[in-house]
This record gives sequence, C-alpha cells and structure tokens, in this order.
Amino acid sequence: MTEQEDFLRQFLRCEADLRALVGAVVRDVHVREDVYQEIALTLWQHFDRYDPSRPFGAWARGVAAKKLLERFSGDRRLPLVLSPDAILKLVEAADRSESQPAPGFEALEHCLGKLPEKSRRLLTLRYSQAQPLAAIAAEFRATQTAVYQALSRLRRRLRDCMQQYLAAHGGV
Repeated sequence: MTEQEDFLRQFLRCEADLRALVGAVVRDVHVREDVYQEIALTLWQHFDRYDPSRPFGAWARGVAAKKLLERFSGDRRLPLVLSPDAILKLVEAADRSESQPAPGFEALEHCLGKLPEKSRRLLTLRYSQAQPLAAIAAEFRATQTAVYQALSRLRRRLRDCMQQYLAAHGGV
C-alpha cells in the first residue's frame, strides 16, 4: 500500500469526526468548508509526522483543534462558538471514546483494495488532496465532465461493494 493509499484509508475513517468537530466550532457553512479543506491539506502535508503506533483519528483531531485555534484566535470577525478549553475537551472526549472501526470502514478498506491503481489515484486526488476537478482533468488528460462521471461511478461501485461485503460479513 502506498503512502497516499494509507493516508486515504485512514483519513476516510475519521472524516465524519473531523467534519463534526469543525461544525461544532464554525457556524458559517462556507467558512466551515474552507477550514475543513485547510485541515485536510495540513493532515496530508504532515502525514510523515504521524506515528502509526497511535490512533490516526486522535492525531487528526489534535491537528484539527490546533488549526481551529490558530485560525480563529485572532479573528474578531469570526469568533469561536466554543472556548478554546471546550474545543480541547471535545477532542479529549473523542479520543477516549475511539474504539474499533465500524464495519463500514473494514468494508471500505476491502473495496478500495479491489480498485485498480488509476481509480485509487483518482479518489486520492479528489478526496485526500482536495484537488479541483480541473486539476485532476489536466493530470488524467480528460474533461472535467469525464472526471466527474468517473468519480460518480467509483462512488457507486464502492457503495455496492461495501453493501455486498457487509451483507456477507454480518455487517449493517
């Protein structure tokens, strides 16, 4: 498994938690998405600092909390909804409650592993590296429409594969 694939697998596991953390702190939907993308990019850029002996989710939430505090500590136009102490308490509570990954994550790992390298690269560029469609289209020498359609097919393929996996393995 490449470093990109490892990052994508682990990032997807904690994506909902990160979005929830950002959503709890940032009310404006546009700012929330900008902050989330900034956190995702920071995680990718600093993935080499992640210690694999520790839970990825805890590391990612720590980076997110630090980024949130940095971004909003001096910006009076966008005050924090929660105090810095409350943000840190949220992260600590999430770290304490982190347990075995849900069956869906196991299914996702399985299904991602079945995809061809080109498909995993496309998913990595779009969802791990948050590349715009235009940049991905340029890299793949395709139109933006073709990239959009390929991503739609991949999401549908992953969904179907995960449903089959979960049905066969007693998941939800």
